[in-house]
Order: sequence, then structure tokens, then C-alpha cells
Amino acid sequence: MQMNKLEDLKKDFLNEFEKIQELEGPSYLYDPIKYFVKSPGKRLRPIIVLFLGDLFSNNKKDSINGALGVELLHNFTLVHDDIMDEDDLRHNVATIHKKWDNAHAVLSGDGLGALGPLFIGKIQKNTLSILIRYNEVILEICEGQAYDMEFENKDFVSVSEYLLMSSKKTGSLFELCFEISSLISDKYQEHVKDLKKLGRNLGIIFQIQDDILELVSDDDRMGKSTYSDVERHKKTILTCLAMEKNLSDWNKLINSINNQKTLDKKKSIYNFLVKNNLKEESDKLLNKYIDECNEIIMNLPKEIQSGLNELISYIIKRSK
Repeated sequence: MQMNKLEDLKKDFLNEFEKIQELEGPSYLYDPIKYFVKSPGKRLRPIIVLFLGDLFSNNKKDSINGALGVELLHNFTLVHDDIMDEDDLRHNVATIHKKWDNAHAVLSGDGLGALGPLFIGKIQKNTLSILIRYNEVILEICEGQAYDMEFENKDFVSVSEYLLMSSKKTGSLFELCFEISSLISDKYQEHVKDLKKLGRNLGIIFQIQDDILELVSDDDRMGKSTYSDVERHKKTILTCLAMEKNLSDWNKLINSINNQKTLDKKKSIYNFLVKNNLKEESDKLLNKYIDECNEIIMNLPKEIQSGLNELISYIIKRSK
């Protein structure tokens, strides 16, 4: 399957996602929902569901409903995440709470969360099992977000704690994409455990890469503010590695830059990380998870190995 096939799957999804614009009802609820749905985005999660659906020869309508369900769940988490992190930009456009207010954002986020299960419920195969897992993942994402918020006020967060947070906040939804496609499949349900592990690892890879990009990229490239994590003392893979390597030096750095402008803070942190070779250490951890993905794929049926390798490469490339 070629890369342009993946882009075609994205177009297929967007054609279905666009139908959210047809929702009728109170503008207080639906205007922000339609605004957010229309905003640009990677759409990686629905692409995974559709790609795997094609690879597994799944029912196309079931795959579409699964893709819509996971993307609406993802959007629901993003709207609430933007409120909690006080971010003003998402994909280079104003966030809902910035364009309207927090009340609109909370309500429309809830609305997005309510829409997702309606599409999941339309899946014809293993519907109840998928719905139960869908709701379990919602709770797991909330747990991951709770860890993320708690860590802001902690002076030390270990790499293992960070990985637990990332696994729940990001890895769980990637895992769900693989699990939904496996449960819809006639051929690959027996491999659901390995496919779930593959998805979870891929989500952690995505989160680690996103953390690195937050520090080395500007707002235009990321499509959102890259400074809020610095100001809010967010714990990323790089900062956790720094704390584990030399907590004393890290604390000295943080105390010394408290009165600096945000851009200068970001530069000071970046210089510290480079000086201590922490980018290389994060790359080692990243490669460990990539190697695990490759090992999992090698133990799956040969007829899907090439497609899975291509999917992994596509997602890693899109994350950079």
C-alpha cells in the first residue's frame, strides 16, 4: 500500500467527518463543535482504523464508524485539554475557549464526547465489547490527564511515571484503534493482544516525539503554543530524563530562569538538555519502543507485516 493510499483514506474519512456540519440544534452547542471539527488536524487515529480495516478486509461501514468514534473521542479530549492547559491555539486556529469562552468549550467538549459512542454503537460486529472498551479508554485517558496535571506541581517525576502517564493519556487511544479493527475482523481476532500492544507502543512513541518537537519547534510548525508547557512546568520525557540524571543541576536551572521571558526560558532549557546529551537519551528510549513494535510485527501473520510496517513508518514520519 502506497503513501498516497493513506492520504486517500484520510480524504475518505474527512468526507464522512464533514457530515457533522449537518447537525441541527442549539447554536451554543453546535457552532463550537462544527468549528472544531472543521479545523485542520493530522487525523492519525481514524487513518489507523481505516488502514487496518483495509488491511484486514473489514466491513467498510464498520471501519468508518470506528474511525468516527475514535476521532470524536480524541477531539473531546483536546477541547478539555486546551481549557486545562489554557492554550490559545490548536492547529494554528483559536481554541474554542479562546474564540468563545470556557462555558462553550466545556459544553461542546461534552457534546463531542457524547457523539463518539453513537457511531461506535453502529458497528455491527462485537458491538458491546467495543463499546465497553471505548468507555474504559475514556476513563484511562482521564487518568492520564490527571497524572499530567498532578505532575505540574511535583518537583520530581521519574521516567517510569512519565511513561505511565503517556501510556494512559496517549497510548490507550492508539491501542483502541488497533483493538477496534481487530474485533471487527474475521481473520485477526486471535491476534488482538499483540495488535493492542503494537498500538499502545505507537502511542507512546508519538507522545515522546511530540514532547521533543514542543521544545525544538516554533508555534507555526506545531500549530499551537510551544511555550505553555514551559510556563506550566509540564513534565516531558526530556525534563524527566534531566531530573533523573542530575536533579540538583536541574533545580538550579529552573530557579535561575524563573524571571526570564518565556522564549528565553525555552532556550535555556534547550541548551541544558543539549549540553547533557538528553536528546540522545530520549532517542534511545524512542528506538527501544520502535524496536518493540518491529518485534511484535514479526510475530504477526506474514500477509499483514508489510502493511503494518508501512503504517508505523507513516505515523512516525508524520510525528516529526
